[in-house]
Amino acid sequence: MAEHEILNASHGDDASRIAELSAVPGMHILDTTASQLGSLRELLPMPSAAILEEDPRWIHYPWRRSLVRVLGPVGYRLLRLDRNRNKITAEEQTGMTGLSVGVVGLSVGHAVAHTLAIEGLCGELRLADFDELDLSNLNRVPATVFDLGVNKSTVAARRIAEVDPYLSVTTYPEGVTESAVDAFMDGLDIVVDECDSLDTKVLLREHARRRGIPVVMETSDG
Repeated sequence: MAEHEILNASHGDDASRIAELSAVPGMHILDTTASQLGSLRELLPMPSAAILEEDPRWIHYPWRRSLVRVLGPVGYRLLRLDRNRNKITAEEQTGMTGLSVGVVGLSVGHAVAHTLAIEGLCGELRLADFDELDLSNLNRVPATVFDLGVNKSTVAARRIAEVDPYLSVTTYPEGVTESAVDAFMDGLDIVVDECDSLDTKVLLREHARRRGIPVVMETSDG
């Protein structure tokens, strides 16, 4: 599940948690909501008063020891995805919020998941990989030495959370196993297969066929 926290200072329990985190020695606190709101007001057409007055949120990123203030979920999505408008219509962008996508294999799959997130092409991501990031993976995974030894699905989820903290992301750090495949597959609209294991590829396809879920795979010749 998500490691970050989304906190609303207008709620009593959240306000207490924000105060607690703000008092932690070494906690980095970042608040650029004034400029975010200024950019939101410049959108055409101008967002409604309800969106402009939406409560901002504080996001706690424990792996960065940081507390970051951002626009509320509606305004954040509207502003973040505004420049998609010439290739993805507003209606298409809204419709994509209902899509659930599973990505299996988070080496090459990391780039797939990240692209889905940054372009707002789904409303839910499920990321599965049993492996930990190794130095030899840094030729294709956009991670850093600070991520070495961390599960690959967690590395991808953290990077996505730093782009869109509101996107629902669930990690499966044991990979897609017989015991986890039902939870992983149920309710998905599409599965992206980027894993190496032939056993897992077969398992995915068997369960996808039963549910009528399309499977997309892009792989190297090797």
